[in-house]
Amino acid sequence: MYCNYRRFTVDKMEDVCSFAVREAEKRGAEYAEAYMTKSKESEVFIENNDLKQLKYHKNSGLGVRVFVNGSLGFSSVNVLERESIEDAALEAIKLARVSPADKFNSMPKEARIKFLEGIYDINAESFSLYDATKLAADMLVAAKSFDDRVSIDSGSFTSSVMTHALLNSNGVRAEETVSSFSWSIMGMAVNDKEVSNFDFKFGSAHHVKDVDVFSTGREFAKTVVNSLGARKIDSFRGKMLLTPSAATELVQDVIANSINSYTVQKGASKFEGKIGTPVSSDLLTLEDDATNIDGLGSSSFDREGVPHRRNMIIENGVLKKFIYDSYTANKDNTESTGNAGGSPKIPPIVSATNIVVKPGKSKLEDLISDMDTGIIVNRFSGNVNPVNGDFSGVVKGGHYVKNGDSEYAVKEVMVAGNVFDALHDLVGVSRERKVLADSILPYMLFENVSFTAG
Repeated sequence: MYCNYRRFTVDKMEDVCSFAVREAEKRGAEYAEAYMTKSKESEVFIENNDLKQLKYHKNSGLGVRVFVNGSLGFSSVNVLERESIEDAALEAIKLARVSPADKFNSMPKEARIKFLEGIYDINAESFSLYDATKLAADMLVAAKSFDDRVSIDSGSFTSSVMTHALLNSNGVRAEETVSSFSWSIMGMAVNDKEVSNFDFKFGSAHHVKDVDVFSTGREFAKTVVNSLGARKIDSFRGKMLLTPSAATELVQDVIANSINSYTVQKGASKFEGKIGTPVSSDLLTLEDDATNIDGLGSSSFDREGVPHRRNMIIENGVLKKFIYDSYTANKDNTESTGNAGGSPKIPPIVSATNIVVKPGKSKLEDLISDMDTGIIVNRFSGNVNPVNGDFSGVVKGGHYVKNGDSEYAVKEVMVAGNVFDALHDLVGVSRERKVLADSILPYMLFENVSFTAG
């Protein structure tokens, strides 16, 4: 059916993938896989309190993975013509034949995929660059109209519709379309010669009706204005309340690295050998859940075509499991958790999807009232070692709390410690949570944290 066409119709993604797999098998692949994406994206950029650049682009790509006598070969193309796909299949075969064999290489077999509802909005198809520009402008106005001292350094609004499809020799066939909208704003407040700390706010949604740039712009403006009048403080040891944004920087990335089976198998995870044991206080319950449609990491199947699922990682402080793709699962004699990630440009790699922390029983205001002496950390700027958990940096947009009252903004305050130690000192988790791209996080209160005056 292909001989009369030099270029495929990209809309028929399954035909393209099927052709790539057949070509690889004809050339000697024992197992072959084709993974393809196509997307269209509108982007509007903000710079120096104004709209600066508009972009619209379409992309497509195809990755061909093969196994020959247990050896891996991979090649990718972004030109979806017959000759290019044939070349990609041949290149993957050539690479496999000079690569070392690995008994853990495999491709998943066909399994029932329960396709998610709520991650695709048909209205996103007609969402234009004009629409994106208007919403970026609305976010600017929302922030600037809050207070004339607000200054926006940068920001953006992006709309995307992406379809991904996968087909392999073992009968796996999967295809779905995901729509997403994301927006961000960064800047400060300026009052005469005083400049507040920079702050960054982000929002996201799968549906046009859920886009709310106004709230993001207002929240940003309120945060930077409240950071004016910052004072120096004396060094002390006390409590630290992380906002969801700060928790992303200090907690999420370290945990995501530590539960990655590839990292564990390399001996580079502090969680190695700790399945079934406490790794935090019992207030922490954390999942990796691509089926949670509130996060942008949601989809029905992973980079290998394995159905996505809800994975309980830490339950009441106890480590329950690691996340796996097919290769790392084979090494540990277990099954994939549906955590193969990546694009058509690279072979599958173990990757987290949506990191979701269960809400606590306390209101945010109650967590603050429980702070005798401490700092609310709105943003963290510094270094975090994802392997050993050590961190040190500067508190940004922080507020000093004394006897349950948020008294004033702070400046030149350093915070240092170890994430793994801090997890055991977690003493509060808020009911309130925020969606931050591929995570859903609450406010988190820690005790016994060292703050150093600058």
